[in-house]
Amino acid sequence: MTTTEKIYDPDWRDRFFQRWHGIDVEGILPVEAIASADLAASSRGTFYQPIPIRFLKRILKSARATGVPFRNFVDMGCGKGKACLFMARSGAFRRVIGVDISSRLLGVARDNRAHIGSVVPIDFVEADAQTYQLPDGPTLVFLFNPFDAVALSRFIANNLAHFRKTGSIIAYGFDIERDVLAEHGFYPLWRDDKKRLSFHAIQ
Repeated sequence: MTTTEKIYDPDWRDRFFQRWHGIDVEGILPVEAIASADLAASSRGTFYQPIPIRFLKRILKSARATGVPFRNFVDMGCGKGKACLFMARSGAFRRVIGVDISSRLLGVARDNRAHIGSVVPIDFVEADAQTYQLPDGPTLVFLFNPFDAVALSRFIANNLAHFRKTGSIIAYGFDIERDVLAEHGFYPLWRDDKKRLSFHAIQ
């Protein structure tokens, strides 16, 4: 995506989540406003837009239904940290990690972390997804269309051994590059065509 079109509209739950916790997670920011010093890596990213709470609830419910004993939740392209903050409060994971290349967005995410109560650690890591290594243990990897097909392919290739060893699953919102996952041996556990939301596991 090169524009700042809305993918999913927020509703009262999103406004309540932000206002109740005194955090800043909403809004849309173009790529040029959030680019990092690594311009080559930034050029593969998409604009910032947070996923709505109703989708996060669907992802959490589906994750629990898999029966996988998830240890970690990792949001690749976490932005301001909305998904991480929500999942940390769910109690479903021992550790929550947000990864982003934008120091500006990560600064907001860390400020948000200081305002929200959580029973598990939330780490925000500045890193290029193309070289990032997933942590040990079964992990729910969340993607909200954070980067293009090239970056996604490099991220997957770099972590194939992890997926094969741990049975980690990918939750993919606005999954327009899902063919990349299939090329690396993943198959869809389910997909909601209308919401463009899907879960993928390694074969």
